[in-house]
Amino acid sequence: MKILFVCTGNTCRSPMAEGIFRKMLTEHGLESRVLCQSAGLSAVEGQPASENAVLACKEVGVDIAGHRARRLTGEEIPRWDLFFTMSQTHGYILRQAGAPMDAIYVPGFVEDPFGQDLDAYRRCRDTLTRELLAFLETLLERFPPEACHD
Repeated sequence: MKILFVCTGNTCRSPMAEGIFRKMLTEHGLESRVLCQSAGLSAVEGQPASENAVLACKEVGVDIAGHRARRLTGEEIPRWDLFFTMSQTHGYILRQAGAPMDAIYVPGFVEDPFGQDLDAYRRCRDTLTRELLAFLETLLERFPPEACHD
């Protein structure tokens, strides 16, 4: 199974979500069955994750220091099984670009902490953690571990 976390710039929310979700996959023994990455709809290629995103994740044992932003292209949409978006707008754009509606997961509101202080990134991290736990539950119901293959 292949999951792509999508936001705007791929320097805050989606790399945080990717890192947190990878940790969850490891904790559930699913790291070898699920491939996950992140991308931004308007990302500047090669930008590092924001400093506060790195710090907020490090506090919970997630290392995203090596992350580099990348832009999602329309050509790669068919390669992904599921898209976890950070907003309804991101989901809408993906649908317009050809992603199947049932492949798009839109969580509750995940505020964009871009340019804010570390506390805003912590709040974002904690919101993402709650939303990702709910997503993982949905994923496990929809695709039991034995159905999640490389």
